[in-house]
Amino acid sequence: MGAVGMGTVAMETCSVNGVGYGRRVPRTVPAPRRADGPAAERPLRIAQVAPLYEAVPPGAYGGTERIIATLCDGLVAQGHDVTLFGPETSATAARLEAFEKPLRERFSAEEMAHVAPHLHLAMLAELATRAGDFDVIHSHLDVLALPFTRLMDTPTVLTMHGRLDLDFVRELLPRYGSVPLVSISEDQRGAVEDLDLTWAATVYNGLDLGHYREVPHDADGYLAFVGRIAEEKGPLTAIEVSRRTDVPLRIAAKVDPTDVTYYQEEVAPRMGPHVRFVGEVTEEEKPTFYACARATLFPSDWPEPFGLVMIESLAAGTPVIALRRGSVPEVIEDGVTGFICDDVDEMAEAVGRIDEIDPEACRRGAARFSAERMCRGYVDVYRSLIAGSSRGTLVAAPGRRQRH
Repeated sequence: MGAVGMGTVAMETCSVNGVGYGRRVPRTVPAPRRADGPAAERPLRIAQVAPLYEAVPPGAYGGTERIIATLCDGLVAQGHDVTLFGPETSATAARLEAFEKPLRERFSAEEMAHVAPHLHLAMLAELATRAGDFDVIHSHLDVLALPFTRLMDTPTVLTMHGRLDLDFVRELLPRYGSVPLVSISEDQRGAVEDLDLTWAATVYNGLDLGHYREVPHDADGYLAFVGRIAEEKGPLTAIEVSRRTDVPLRIAAKVDPTDVTYYQEEVAPRMGPHVRFVGEVTEEEKPTFYACARATLFPSDWPEPFGLVMIESLAAGTPVIALRRGSVPEVIEDGVTGFICDDVDEMAEAVGRIDEIDPEACRRGAARFSAERMCRGYVDVYRSLIAGSSRGTLVAAPGRRQRH
């Protein structure tokens, strides 16, 4: 079953000779530092490994895929030789090694659970046979890639894009305690701080959001909810805030096959005349959607590792009203770029204080999470791992964490 809601706009892509083109502290490897020697300045041969669920970048929803797309294009712009292992319809400045059409647009919930993992393993097996072609391998597949790190001599780093407080994650990570990991917020590490793991760095997600400034912010607009319809994302809380404040709510969200029942039985019946479900919005539509909102509600009730919605909203000059969960305090400055709340009562109260927030302060807050800064952080990690590998050890300065 496909996603419900408004249809999405497909992104134009082309492929020529297999190359895709598109528009546009537990044990720590602390403080990545620039490597010495020949690898310090020369361009790197980098393999980026993406999930097969969505195109890179996605047509609409897909935070991890947007980050991978931004990273690939940014690294190519810096002169690095980048190969993206990902879905067929991806559009990237990197060399594309295509595996499968995006799974989320054609798989049922059962296929996503039982077939999708095998397809990712097949892609990783192919990568393992070619590991010698690269100076460094960067996986975005979370724990799926862990066993393959033992089959490859090429330095390999994993960015953990998901939640780490799940039982199976806590069971698996210590089995590969020497594999370098990157967190996308400091809070993300908290769930596993008792485990013996190797953290290379914290590198905050970054996007090129300069074009979001082109649409003026509407201080009298609606409340916005952007993302995915799932219980942990808090759509019912957003609806309740709208009801209590009598401010219209627009929900721009995706409904995955696994969440259709929740949407139909729990969310849709709660939508009154004050709520409009608009489905997914495209990248081209997002700046206007955010800018026309009085505030963006971020009621995620789980340890959100990052939350791109927050920086997108800030880039448009729109304050964020969020629950105090996960990375929220690392992204939002309470009382300056939005309000950090402990419950639905405080969120409803914060709606009445939106005029205290300066849209330009929001935009300055978003600028901390630039694509350039993210790419620079990852290159530092790559060079440190390569230098450490050549010396038979990881480059480290014990006791410190490095944030980018």
